Amino acid sequence: MKEPTQRPVARHSIFGPPLRTFFRGLAAILPLAATGALISWAVVGGETLLRHVIINWLRLPEAQYWPGMGFVLSIALVFVIGLLMYSFIVRQIYRRLTNLLERIPIVKFVYGMFVDVARLVSSAEEKPFRRVVLVRLPEGLEQIGFVTREAFEDHPDIGEGKLAVYFPMSYQLGGFTVIVPKANAKELDMSVEEALRFCVTAGVSRPESE
Repeated sequence: MKEPTQRPVARHSIFGPPLRTFFRGLAAILPLAATGALISWAVVGGETLLRHVIINWLRLPEAQYWPGMGFVLSIALVFVIGLLMYSFIVRQIYRRLTNLLERIPIVKFVYGMFVDVARLVSSAEEKPFRRVVLVRLPEGLEQIGFVTREAFEDHPDIGEGKLAVYFPMSYQLGGFTVIVPKANAKELDMSVEEALRFCVTAGVSRPESE
């Protein structure tokens, strides 16, 4: 008669719970710290740059400069540029400048990346991602994507009843676009921001309530 085999007793390190608690706290602090550092860098950088503009170009005595004037000037400059973009002449100059940037090999990649990000956070009419869909793929697979175009009048060879869907890559700045039949795409009840966060983090992200 065989003797019953004894299962090895699992040994738990005394550092297990403290380490888990530490990394849980680290996971909570890091996003806040990184976001705060980025905002601080942007505000302080703009304040420092425009401080020199106000003092050296506008000839304001340094003793009369108040902290925060550079930040206020940056907001005013952005608003003025937005107004100037309504001008036909300014738009033509801007278009020629952007066309020049898009011809420089390395610069066009960096510029294009920032343009995509700016379009994503701009007004709803200019957002490149309109709807979140779940696309059926071969072998029974499904993938979350973003509808970028629903009509192809300028490309009639593509055909009717199709969508252009963008699939972002996880943990990377990039992705790929596919043309799929509308019947293969099911709209999801997810916001663009929530779906983008889900795709970029490979599904790791969870709602804040969980």
